[in-house]
Amino acid sequence: MHGLSTALSADRTYRAEATAQALPGRLELVLLFVALIMFSGGVLPRLISAEQSADGSPLLRLMWLPVYALTLAAIAWKAKAMAITALRMPFMLALIALAGLSCLWSIDPGLSQRRGLAIAMTCLAGMFIGTRYDWKTLLRMFGMVWLTVSVLSFLTALLNPSFGVMQDVHVGAWMGLYFEKNQLGGNMARAAFLCGFLFLMDRPWRKLWAFGVVLCAVMVLFTTSKTALLGLLLGMAVLGIGAWMKRGLLTGLVITWAGVVMAGIFVAVMIFAPELIFAALGRDPSLTGRTDIWAALVDMIGQRPWFGYGYGAFWATDSEPAYWVREILEWDAPTAHNGWLEVALALGLVGLACLVLDFCMTLWRALRSSLSTWTGIFALGVCVQFILFSLSESISLQQNDLTWITYVAVAAQLTKRARRDSRFKRGPSRPGLQSVAT
Repeated sequence: MHGLSTALSADRTYRAEATAQALPGRLELVLLFVALIMFSGGVLPRLISAEQSADGSPLLRLMWLPVYALTLAAIAWKAKAMAITALRMPFMLALIALAGLSCLWSIDPGLSQRRGLAIAMTCLAGMFIGTRYDWKTLLRMFGMVWLTVSVLSFLTALLNPSFGVMQDVHVGAWMGLYFEKNQLGGNMARAAFLCGFLFLMDRPWRKLWAFGVVLCAVMVLFTTSKTALLGLLLGMAVLGIGAWMKRGLLTGLVITWAGVVMAGIFVAVMIFAPELIFAALGRDPSLTGRTDIWAALVDMIGQRPWFGYGYGAFWATDSEPAYWVREILEWDAPTAHNGWLEVALALGLVGLACLVLDFCMTLWRALRSSLSTWTGIFALGVCVQFILFSLSESISLQQNDLTWITYVAVAAQLTKRARRDSRFKRGPSRPGLQSVAT
């Protein structure tokens, strides 16, 4: 009897210690969820500010300070692992450095200094997430964040159309908690791809992710965004092709090569006969005036080609270059509507080269990983959607933005050793999401 009592006491002690050890981990995940909800841009900005501003809301800027403090604490906590990841992402480090230093030559030094800090914290947060967490935790967390945002946006548009549905331009298009329909559409297309991947791989939560795929796809349709619809279809195509690639190495190589050829054909058509693509999408060749913006901005880039106008400074309220662009266009263009041109405006051709090299490195790692792992296929889908949306929206190197956080986190995950990555892959008959120790 004494032995049984001792055993029960030891068991209670073990469970108490396990619970005590689990509490910090749970708190960490709660803090991560809250931070990612803020990064999503789909809850707070429109509730705090009536319109999207180049300078941002002063109250929202203050709310970011605790997030930045937590990011710095997290980096210090995992300093060694972060250093290893950072060394494997040299072009990302170069982008962070250029954005921070751009206040020295910026047309608005104060704004570039503030936003340079914000993009540094955003990039470092993405690197920490990709370094700290395994694929399962990372993707489940992103999935839960996007599900929360999609449900809130759906309910907003359904229950309060005057707030969640566009009333002037593109009347009737859903925008949810975002400032315009393309923001919601692009985010829901990326969320649908993520939920689709988790539906294939995460068996315990499969019903939840199936709901996410349907909800996000419906939201894409309600936004009426053609680019978002194309992004949704591309994401689903990547998953389908990925399943086919898993039939064998030879099949995977053939499909990869075919994908490269098709991408080359697409680029050639876009250069020499773009009207064919636009006709297929039901869009005018000017992409709703975007080509006019790009032509004007190319001239502006030519005036300060090497290091640009300073990070986040070109579209500032009192920016003279932006004023002349808007005079030429005869409408109040808010951004470049192109992620690559946006970086060139901010950090010049040097910054653009760093972004291109970083993307090419990430794409190469994703392609190599996709031949043997399902996470590689997911990373490849992230890259495909990123390149698509960056052609018509300013999603590259954006501070406090979940799309950029996702790209950086995936890039950080891809820097890990192949032997770790290979432990999270789909088996021949029973797919499942596996943890990867980090």
